[in-house]
Amino acid sequence: MKKSEKIMTVMILLFLSAGSLFSQENNEKKWISANSFNVIIPQGDMKDTYNYGLGIYGSIDYNFSKNLAWRFDLGWNDLEGDEKTVVDTLGNVYTNKPKMSVWEFTTGFKASVSIFYIEARGGYFTGVHEWGIVPAVGLRIGKFDIQGNYKLVGDNNWFGARIGYYWGG
Repeated sequence: MKKSEKIMTVMILLFLSAGSLFSQENNEKKWISANSFNVIIPQGDMKDTYNYGLGIYGSIDYNFSKNLAWRFDLGWNDLEGDEKTVVDTLGNVYTNKPKMSVWEFTTGFKASVSIFYIEARGGYFTGVHEWGIVPAVGLRIGKFDIQGNYKLVGDNNWFGARIGYYWGG
């Protein structure tokens, strides 16, 4: 990912969280936002090509009630694989280092019981150019959020473990 793209990513995520900083006094309990970091563990065929990856997210929650919320996630994930020597059909030898960047645009619902929650989101994933679903479980303690999720995106699957911080609520 180019330096300008990384800067743009950080700016977008800060923008997503800035709204709640200014609106905490007005409607803190309805609209809240969070930022989080994600560790990616490829599954299935992806684990043969890619190693662990990292992601960064911005989330916005709209709380319908104490136990039900709508969530929008905007995230960027980056995966790399080991460098491999490849011989093509003409006998040419070259090295290949697989790399994939994926922008994630997902939305769905979160149901909470005490500090525990389950979540179901769906959306589009660039980089793999597929629609996918994201079941997740987590726990929120105060402003901190710990989540495990599984991305099912076409033939690409990966587990994500993320830690986040809510700016409002």
